[in-house]
Amino acid sequence: MESNKQVNSNADELTKDKELEEIKANIKVELSSDYYEAFITIECDFHEIKINREDIMEALNKKNVVYGLKVEVIDDIIQNPREVERLSIAEGDRHENGIDGKIEYHFDVDKKTKPKLLEDGTVDHKELDYILKADEGQILAEKILPIDSKDGKTVTDRVIKGRPGKYFEFKSGKNVAVSDDGKYLCAAKSGVIEFENNRISLIEVLEINDNVGVSTGNITFEGKVVVRGNVETGYTINSKDEVEIFGVVEGAEVIAKNIIVHKGIHNSARITCEENLVCKFMESCYAKVKGDIICDAIIHCDIKCFGKIMASGKKGLILGGNLSVRKEIIAKTIGSQIGSPTRIVLGIDEDLLREIKETKKLIEETKVDLKKINQAIDLVQGKKSKDPKREGFLSKYLEARNKYDETIKNLERKIKNLYSHFESLKNSKISSGQIYAGTAIRINNTHYIVKNPLVNVKLSEQDGEIVISPLV
Repeated sequence: MESNKQVNSNADELTKDKELEEIKANIKVELSSDYYEAFITIECDFHEIKINREDIMEALNKKNVVYGLKVEVIDDIIQNPREVERLSIAEGDRHENGIDGKIEYHFDVDKKTKPKLLEDGTVDHKELDYILKADEGQILAEKILPIDSKDGKTVTDRVIKGRPGKYFEFKSGKNVAVSDDGKYLCAAKSGVIEFENNRISLIEVLEINDNVGVSTGNITFEGKVVVRGNVETGYTINSKDEVEIFGVVEGAEVIAKNIIVHKGIHNSARITCEENLVCKFMESCYAKVKGDIICDAIIHCDIKCFGKIMASGKKGLILGGNLSVRKEIIAKTIGSQIGSPTRIVLGIDEDLLREIKETKKLIEETKVDLKKINQAIDLVQGKKSKDPKREGFLSKYLEARNKYDETIKNLERKIKNLYSHFESLKNSKISSGQIYAGTAIRINNTHYIVKNPLVNVKLSEQDGEIVISPLV
């Protein structure tokens, strides 16, 4: 009997020891970096594991995990005790950032006024559809509202605010109107869409279905001008926008931002263009263009171009005349076999040098005037008089000083840009398939007269010499 009691006693002690070992299971709770999820890891060195709810809740409470508990996971661990590694035991509600609103445009915002160059370098003069028209009432843009954000809550019961979506408003210019519901921007009149810095305006177009001449007189118009016929000798078109002429310009004057002539310009016509000129041919005319010229044939013309001349169409011809071009000339043929004099000045020209000189002079004169104003201010401030006129003079002088300071800043910015442009023109060049003898070329201050025909060449200036290299 005593032996049996001893055995039972030993068995009871082993059972108690085993139970003590069973509760030594290591329960660890970890949180995700964003606190939206909690993971439980259970480790034990014994085959049998006993886990109760209190142990799990104690481990969770130590990490302040109180929200989004997965009760079914906890119940499963208690009912089927086992080792687990990073098992998701709680999950919060993730916040959702709002989606930004936007303005959707119902037209091609990337449409350019420059013509499209084909792969072979030529220009399609028959397809010059550069007008982006809109009819009255047409939808130009649509306002897409932002999508609201959603707040979140972590497993530690902390509320996380979602970032609200941004709201965008129309940038409206002339002749457009917002719909009654505020959702659409519409054309208030028929015209041409102007899109600058995300601002939409509608420019009314003056269309002339006949020649500009006796029946019309001179044309002065703020917006775009379209002439279906010719511009006759002695008449003028003046526009601050684009002028498109489907016929010819003969002995007339056209002044505009961009000029497109489907046919040609000739007979002592005069062209003044703030940006780019595109035409089929130019003959015996004058042109001053601050952008680029794209033309198939230029014959006996007097031209000043601040950008490039590209004569790379079917003929690609430059023959005779005087051409002053700042950046580059590209042509198939320059000059002719009959020796008609063709004179080209490339790179730095007299106009640029004169502008630099005049700007420097203006800076010096403005600084002298500013010095006089400062002296006057010192004089007035030095007086202790209580004359009420004193304050008036001082206010006037201080206002004048601010204007002079601003003028000097603008002029100094301008002279900096002019010098930068000056330096860039040192890389000016001519590229041509053929340059005939007799062509006189000056690149910057270096002169060169072609004595023998040049074929497939590029001409540039380096260290005071004209460098002729093969055209790649």
